[in-house]
Amino acid sequence: MSGAAVLEDPVRAGAATTRRPALLEVKGIEVIYNHVILVLKGVSLQVPEGGIVALLGGNGAGKTTTLRAVSNLLQGERGAVSKGSIELRGERIEALSPSELVRRGVVQVMEGRHCFAHLSIEENLLTGAYTRRDGKAAVAETLEKVYGYFPRLKTRRHSQAAYTSGGEQQMCAIGRALMSQPKMVLLDEPSMGLAPQVVEEVFEIVRDLNQREGVTFLLAEQNTAMALRYADHGYILENGRIVMDGAAAALADNEDVKEFYLGIGGGDRRSFRDVKSYRRRKRWLA
Repeated sequence: MSGAAVLEDPVRAGAATTRRPALLEVKGIEVIYNHVILVLKGVSLQVPEGGIVALLGGNGAGKTTTLRAVSNLLQGERGAVSKGSIELRGERIEALSPSELVRRGVVQVMEGRHCFAHLSIEENLLTGAYTRRDGKAAVAETLEKVYGYFPRLKTRRHSQAAYTSGGEQQMCAIGRALMSQPKMVLLDEPSMGLAPQVVEEVFEIVRDLNQREGVTFLLAEQNTAMALRYADHGYILENGRIVMDGAAAALADNEDVKEFYLGIGGGDRRSFRDVKSYRRRKRWLA
């Protein structure tokens, strides 16, 4: 899919299992910032309808840029897709505005939550329904459904967002996205700055929304262990390239993924020099 060498047969075998129809297809995109800085280099991926797909990798690997390319939020960062294509159910979407994408069911939850600090939790949630045209009763019904998934938000619904916890703001940001009744949510670093217990709570809600509401998720996450527990499929990015992909269970079992992304294993390689040398010759970069 990415053209990169495959590290181990089980990973590719896991990727080749029965696939659902693709909701999103990213085909060989390159992204350039300020007309000169090449950030993504031939990135290709698929997100099946009703799936949870994780974009994994360290800080600066290109995860956020990939999400912004899909949601067409690059222009505000002086970025652009210079090659390749992005398709939603077979329709190319690179030229669509972010608001048009929301109407087609694609919404992004930004890294860092970005709630409207001066608004209450409920006012924040209602801003997510701005593009809807199905009436107040339908919006109110969706709001109650969001409160069903996030009961803490209902308790704090009249509180100013600025005075709520990081976990509550993350829930608010996801709930606001759900108010638009999306088909797919692009979720950027949902664990950032949150306590482990809250991270697990957020991921449990993501899985619940996926299984009960059929919401498709493409999530970018540095917490590889957590992401692979909840995702169906994963892509690992390094320096703007996809270097490995496969079923989440197969990636979690892979020895090199364990060493370099999960922090376990590694055999006799103990010194920084040994690890650095090994990283340079990683087989998936062949």
